[in-house]
Amino acid sequence: MARNVSRRKLFTGALTAGLAASAMPKLASGQAPQRTKRPELPDVWGADSIYQWSPPANVKRDLTPGPSHIRLSNPHITNAEGTDYGALFKSMRDGGWSACEAGSAEWLSRKVPDSEVMEIKKQLKAHDVVFYGIHCAGNIIAPDPDAERWQRHIIDAIHSAAQFDCQLVLTHSGSLYPNRNTPHPQNWSKEGWTRSVNALKRILKDTAGIKIELPLESVESEAVNSPWSHLRMREDVGDDRLMAGPDITNQIFPSNVFRATELINANFDVLGEAISYVHAKDVVWNEMLPGLNWAMNCTGAMDYEVFLTHLSRMKTNKNMLVEFLSTPEEYQQAQRNIRAVAAKVGVKIYGTQAA
Repeated sequence: MARNVSRRKLFTGALTAGLAASAMPKLASGQAPQRTKRPELPDVWGADSIYQWSPPANVKRDLTPGPSHIRLSNPHITNAEGTDYGALFKSMRDGGWSACEAGSAEWLSRKVPDSEVMEIKKQLKAHDVVFYGIHCAGNIIAPDPDAERWQRHIIDAIHSAAQFDCQLVLTHSGSLYPNRNTPHPQNWSKEGWTRSVNALKRILKDTAGIKIELPLESVESEAVNSPWSHLRMREDVGDDRLMAGPDITNQIFPSNVFRATELINANFDVLGEAISYVHAKDVVWNEMLPGLNWAMNCTGAMDYEVFLTHLSRMKTNKNMLVEFLSTPEEYQQAQRNIRAVAAKVGVKIYGTQAA
């Protein structure tokens, strides 16, 4: 979700995200994954190397574009009383944004009357903006009774998303601390994993029959922090509505920051069409100690050429949320950067950006 962040050098906000990743073969439909060893990025110059942090000499970079287009999202839709929805969606399109999502806390704080629901849908259509989802940043495995409250919150968000013909409600596998953003040492334990599985099963069971996807956002501080943990969670929960909403920068940490291309490939190879939509950020490691900083899109470790071409080869058009910058001017610059890379590799970004 877009928010202001403090600056330090470029765009700061220490990023403690990531996961060791490796190209895992695609699974045939119905085939169980091989779990004899933990997936990893492959050796670079031999098994005797202490660290495999440097990229291989010939990383696969397939830049063949596909037919699907990408809608860029940044501004969050608001349902504050008195909102002029025509003006809101017009300003989005004038700014080059053709998709939007809602933050669940604000969105669910007010009951929207049916007449207003109809007006929102009318203005979305008139201005060709897609309201695709609601982002729940709550903690479904928090210490009780907060876990119950957050699970109920996500259930309510799913019902609201269905009311507005959204595609998805994004959530997280959570933390055993009350604050989801604080990594608990047992988040990756059997207990932490089981609590996440049970919470997601409950949410999906209580919303059975509603055609709203429930993607998880990968975050290194939580159990679902890689393409393989996404895949394992989908299998353990056993519901096709549980999807992936990967933020690949959230999977990056010092051991793979220079191997982002392989990590991007792994996400699309392992998760494939289970990817609902994606987040777009960037990171840099430019100091002695292993703290990663947010960076302007297309200026850091992320391989946006490979990232965008993977998205264009998916079967359906995808929405991409640009986030974690500070000012409207920075978001406009990020959009220009993304559009420039897309044009270079032949990927279509929906709509145009005003000069």
